[in-house]
Amino acid sequence: MAKVSQKDIAEQLNISRVTVTKALQDHPDIALKTRETVKNKASEMGYVPDFIGRSLVQGQTYTIGIILPKIAHSFFASAVEYFYEYANDKGYNIIPMISFEDPKKEMKNIETLLSMRVDGIIIDTSGNEGQIDTYGLIKKSGTKFLFFDRAPVNSNDSAVLLNDREASNQLTKLLISKGYKKICHLTGPEGITITSERCKGYEDAMNEAALESLVKTTHMMKRDGYQILMEMAEAGDLPEAIFAANDSVAHGVYEAAQELGIQIPKDLAVAGFGDIETSKLLNPPLTTVKIPLKDMAKFTIQKLIDMIQNDTTTSSRTIFNGELLIRESL
Repeated sequence: MAKVSQKDIAEQLNISRVTVTKALQDHPDIALKTRETVKNKASEMGYVPDFIGRSLVQGQTYTIGIILPKIAHSFFASAVEYFYEYANDKGYNIIPMISFEDPKKEMKNIETLLSMRVDGIIIDTSGNEGQIDTYGLIKKSGTKFLFFDRAPVNSNDSAVLLNDREASNQLTKLLISKGYKKICHLTGPEGITITSERCKGYEDAMNEAALESLVKTTHMMKRDGYQILMEMAEAGDLPEAIFAANDSVAHGVYEAAQELGIQIPKDLAVAGFGDIETSKLLNPPLTTVKIPLKDMAKFTIQKLIDMIQNDTTTSSRTIFNGELLIRESL
């Protein structure tokens, strides 16, 4: 069955195609009654607007691509909702893509979004040091983009980030103030700001207190925290406290501690970063850093749309402050 066109609607109503086009766009040149008649007929005939054709005429798709490391995670799921809400308020739609923390998949996401002619792209980058060429593809296309939450450590492109180093430093100092000396930091993959900045904040505090740093690398997954604590227990080399790069890793530590009969915080203090929804429901509730996700998402959408509409490109970094949430895990 052929797709219903505006020409078909015009023929059914015996009016011009221009009238149909304007009526469907609620143009004030067309009487309200005529607009309602055209819309009713369009609905009756099953008419669907030609999004691509309209975009070609206007020179814009009014779409924004969003690339996230994962979606089955309360932080990223909430980010998608906020991005949608604020973009929709500005007349834009979003197209979410998932990299699964894989640089190759992230590259494919970028290529797909560019082929769809999105007006802009927001990237919560995966961990990989050699990705600058990937983002060079976006620059060559002329598409506006910025980083959100995470950025490549060697990039000077526009980004909206958290004060990861300061927040991490405050959290580590809190652990030290409670008398813990052997504090292990479970850091993230190399090449991204949240890893480097949170690790620097931890090391700054440890050096200031003349304590030895103990850092172990993770992929920021729950299973990493579980596996590392299991290995440390087997080696008989447990720390007094663990500061995980994110709450998911901390959740894994909790799971392993339960299996090992390690009591939190009596035998092991645990802190995370991010304040995902389930962290306050753990037993005991997890000490962590709350990220102002809603405010960051709103600012990011506004900034990107401003770049799109004014055809500007910046290299500025906007930093938001995190909030330390002290709970019973220390």
